[in-house]
Amino acid sequence: MLICAVLALSFLHLSVALSGNLNPSEAVLSACASHPAGGYPEGPAGVPLLIAMEWIFTGSGIGPLRWISSVALLVLSLCVWWIGRHLAPHRQAVALWAVLAFNLLPQVTIASLVMNGSMVTASAIFLSFVAGWRAVRSSGGGTLSAWSLFGIVMGVATLFFYPVAWLLPAALAARFYFQGVKSFPWKGGLLALGFLLLGWVIPLSWNARHDWIQWSSVAPAFDSIHVGGFTASLGIVLALSALLTPILMLLAFQRLWVRLILLAVGLTAAGLSALLLLSPSLIPEGFPSPIGVGGIRVLADSVSSLRDERPDAKGEKAIVIAGTPGLAALLGNSLPIDYPERPGSPSVFMAESPSLNSSFALWPGYADAVAASVKDPLYTEEKSVSPFLGRNALYITTESKEELPQTITGAFNAVALLQEVPITVNGKQQILRIYQCEAYRSLSL
Repeated sequence: MLICAVLALSFLHLSVALSGNLNPSEAVLSACASHPAGGYPEGPAGVPLLIAMEWIFTGSGIGPLRWISSVALLVLSLCVWWIGRHLAPHRQAVALWAVLAFNLLPQVTIASLVMNGSMVTASAIFLSFVAGWRAVRSSGGGTLSAWSLFGIVMGVATLFFYPVAWLLPAALAARFYFQGVKSFPWKGGLLALGFLLLGWVIPLSWNARHDWIQWSSVAPAFDSIHVGGFTASLGIVLALSALLTPILMLLAFQRLWVRLILLAVGLTAAGLSALLLLSPSLIPEGFPSPIGVGGIRVLADSVSSLRDERPDAKGEKAIVIAGTPGLAALLGNSLPIDYPERPGSPSVFMAESPSLNSSFALWPGYADAVAASVKDPLYTEEKSVSPFLGRNALYITTESKEELPQTITGAFNAVALLQEVPITVNGKQQILRIYQCEAYRSLSL
């Protein structure tokens, strides 16, 4: 019955998820997946790598993308069941109710409807936790293999969540506390440490080359959510929920007053989850929504037509710039453009900026000085310039003319509004403005 209930919920989640469009966080993840790297300003490389691998087998699209969250939820549910079984081995109902209660939580429902990496991150953390638990309780000939498996799982999980490494000293401390120094797994601990260090090679080498950018928190995480003035990782919220649910369920079976409180909270949570499934537009702002952004295809057609109709003086088509990373990724997904001047660049650029607030800042940009400059006897310091000097651009944003950033108004000879295109964001209409920016001259120092 439990398996049927969880599978039914999973299919219900997936049917709602597939009825929407890509949202900005999913589009940014997809853009990162098409630019393989050892890390990104928004987070570790694990989720983009997983998406890139999934593309090999099924191809891109919203369906294959959101399937990943559904599979990750099943894995996480299995981990919750395993913990419940080991917390109350003689009371199987604890594990069964824990899994059902976990699947009915609103935060789990929201995360299962989108692919922002939160469900995968939580699953990676919990698989490491379960492997560590098994290693702590191992004995005899299975000790070495249990600790080796623990190290391997942690090494892989590091690609999704760096602090998972703290589980190793925690597991070693727990082993020492329960079994003492005579049964301490010296060889197993060293093997686990070795596998963990292997998992750290890629993240550490990438961060070392990029001035430890992920420790500076300069970009919002892939799975970040905003509640009021606070920002949190939805993956961490899911992991804590998965850990607390079996514990609370065990207390509910032992204490009547706890049972009554949890019953009231659980019914409220289940009702809220049902409401979000029936009407995803009620998902609060700051949380990822399966409705996503509609009208991007129409916007892409408009931009493509304007590029064809309005070449610059040399007959070159305009480059395309977006106001936010999410919009750049969404539009780039529907508007493939190849810039021979900057191989490897995204289809849609972000406006030039010294801030490293997204992965777009690390990819080839229109402001990069990579072309040889014209020799000037009066100015010999400038050895290279942007290959897009003198080119026109189309800047797509929600900003009015007065709100345009200086990186646009100060970097082009003239900026004028061309067209307004309506789109829908989580079911609400929003107006995007397309500006023509003439003759790029680079931003003055």
